[in-house]
Parts: sequence; structure tokens; C-alpha cells
Amino acid sequence: MTAQKKANRQTNETTRDRIGVIFYGAEKTADFFKKVFKGIQLAASALDAKPELLVRYSPMDPIQQVKYIDELVNEGIKGLVISPVDDRMVADTINKISREGIPVVTVHTDIADTERIAYVGTDPYKAGEVAAAQMLSFCEDGTEIGIVTGSRQIKVHEQRIAGFRDFIKHSKRNITVESIGECHDDDYRAYELVQKMMSDNPVISAFFFATTGGIYGGCKGIFTMTTRLKFHVVTLDVFPATREFMKKGLIDCSVYQSPMHQGAHAMDILAGKIYENRDPEKRINYEELSIKTKECLYL
Repeated sequence: MTAQKKANRQTNETTRDRIGVIFYGAEKTADFFKKVFKGIQLAASALDAKPELLVRYSPMDPIQQVKYIDELVNEGIKGLVISPVDDRMVADTINKISREGIPVVTVHTDIADTERIAYVGTDPYKAGEVAAAQMLSFCEDGTEIGIVTGSRQIKVHEQRIAGFRDFIKHSKRNITVESIGECHDDDYRAYELVQKMMSDNPVISAFFFATTGGIYGGCKGIFTMTTRLKFHVVTLDVFPATREFMKKGLIDCSVYQSPMHQGAHAMDILAGKIYENRDPEKRINYEELSIKTKECLYL
């Protein structure tokens, strides 16, 4: 390679646009967000500009998310895709950078009262309703259900729980939600949580995982605690843990949310605004839901 070509290549590399991506949860356990990010990468790679993606995984903590947003802004990002913690501090920071000309798209979970240009993800309330409808088809009257969520500060988790509980209530069936606990999308915490929930409430005979994290630990905790022949579990999306516990007969079904498509769609909207100054056709972009059972999958 000649010196001039080498210099041109270095110049091109240093002048690539940067786009920030922030997810919540630990990177090593964020299987869902790794799929979302893969969709973002695929959409970004199709752009002529070939932007550089700067990704951060934050705890479910608004202070840390704000710190990462500020850090990425200081690194010169042209736009931001974020799965936000539902907190006023995060909302105010999104508004601040939006007014500074940095467009923001929320993915998988939304946040109210912000100037983000669009949300891409499922309708979480409907996802909760879908999960409840499946649970009712499996459970007998008298069933008491435990719910494992990630964090009460994540809007998508709270809305799924609301949809699930409302659907159960309106069904008029004698089925109740007995306990709700947070695992912060951590397998070890989920393992301990379900065991405590089952010890404190021995009547629980079904679980809904309102989060995509902690499924392996939670299911392992249920599997090692129960000797019941009829125990029902509904989860979200499909991961190696989902396949394993479907094969073992513990998970009845999973509500699939198309994570790669969520990521690609979010990137397409953001790129349209950055490179063509094109506003999205819709500010709310819901992805369709589907049901996965062991009959759908190659286990």
C-alpha cells in the first residue's frame, strides 16, 4: 500500500460518523440485546457512510445511563439508539441532546415526555396480554402465578406486567398473581428469587418471566425446587436457555419479539434522520408478536 493510499485510508477511518448505542443490563448476559445489536449492525453496514457504532451496556441505573449518554456525546456521536431506564434524569438528558441536534431513537423500551424521534419495539402491554392468554390455556382454576421481572424502573417490564395482570383479572378465571420479584436480568439473582418466591408462597405453580434476562437461572431454580408434575412457565423470546427448558418440559411457550428486526428498524429510522433529514412516518413503531413452542423449534 502506498503512503498516499495509507493516508487516505487513515483519513477515512478517522472521519467515519459515530452512532451511539446504549442497552441496559450486563453485556455478558444480555442475549436479547446482542440480537438487537446484530440488527443495528446489519442496517449500519448497508449504509454508504458505514458509521462506527459505539455500544455501551449500563446497569439498570439512571445515573449510569446519563453518564454513558454524556460520554458518547463527548465522543462526537451523530445519533443515539437507546433502551432507556424509565427515569426523569434520563428523559431530561435525551431532551437535552435532542435539542442540540442529536436525534434519538428508543428501542425495545420507551420513555415518556421526551423528544426522541421514534420508538421501535413491541407493544409491551399487548405482550403481557398475549403471555396471559397462553398461561390461561395451560392452567387450571386455582393456579397461583409468580412473576419474575427485571426492574420496576424499566417501562417495558412494568407494562408487560400490567397487561398480564389485567388480562388474568378480566378473564374471570380463578387464577391469581401471587408474587412479583426483580432479578435485574441476572441469572444468579433469578435463581435465588424464584426459590424464595416458592418458599414464601408454596401454592405458586406457574411463572411468567416479564423480562428477557435471568431465564436460565430462574428456570434452573424452578426445576431444582419443584417435584410437581404440572408446572407452567411462559417466557419471552428464544435463547439457548429457552430451548433447554422447553426440551425438559418446563417452559410451555415463549412470546417472540423479533429482536434483530427491532434493531435494524431503529437504525434505519435514525439513519434516515441523520443522512437525509427524514422524519419517521410514525413515532411509535410496533413489531408483531408471535408464539414459540417446542413444536416450532428444533430442539
